[in-house]
Amino acid sequence: MDVLTIASMALQGDLQRMDVISQNLANASTTGYKRQIHVQRPFGSFLQGEEAVNRGANAGDAHRMARDMRAGALRATGVALDVAIDGDGYFEVMTDKGVAYTRQGQLRIDARGRLATAQGAALMGKGGELSVTNAPLTIQDNGDVLQDGRVVGQIKLQRFDNPSALVSLGDGLFHQGGARVADKPAAAKLRAGYLENANVNSTQEMIHMMETLRHFEALQKTVQGYDSVLQRTMQKLGEF
Repeated sequence: MDVLTIASMALQGDLQRMDVISQNLANASTTGYKRQIHVQRPFGSFLQGEEAVNRGANAGDAHRMARDMRAGALRATGVALDVAIDGDGYFEVMTDKGVAYTRQGQLRIDARGRLATAQGAALMGKGGELSVTNAPLTIQDNGDVLQDGRVVGQIKLQRFDNPSALVSLGDGLFHQGGARVADKPAAAKLRAGYLENANVNSTQEMIHMMETLRHFEALQKTVQGYDSVLQRTMQKLGEF
């Protein structure tokens, strides 16, 4: 593997890393957003993969994206239909494409009288969709939805053993993908009047951006220097 190929791979990685950082910064104020992480295979591992390719095997990609599924901090809103999950678990919702999961708890009552997310996905209860009236409602920490002093349903929370295997659908929604449903139900509590912040540290992301920019610039100088050496070598060879 020559120097230019190695530098090209590294430059490509820096560009992808900048895209991830930009996405994280753009969503730093998005409720329940989970930051993306750029993952690059160790260089030694890639060389082994290249040898495998030369033998006819599949080495896979040098770069991939992952998500940090840790919870963000909770912030008080005072809005009765804002609900945050304090602990592990995800709201289960029904979308046009089927069942999905989310940590975004900005709820509303839709035109069909169902509790739904801000994007319009129906919130699922333990007995199906949660239908309510226009009367004031309260949500208990165990997920019970109360109206007129009686329980009209209970919000369903789903917990996964490996939430990092959930597949992002955009808008804070996830498909189950390769995630395994946990044997034990979520023991989390619901906090009415709160929302979960994105788990993005803007200062840290800016530091990563500067580090990536400096690395990119250093690689550019390396490529330019290598190109200059090649030119001088070719000129010298042409003199013989």
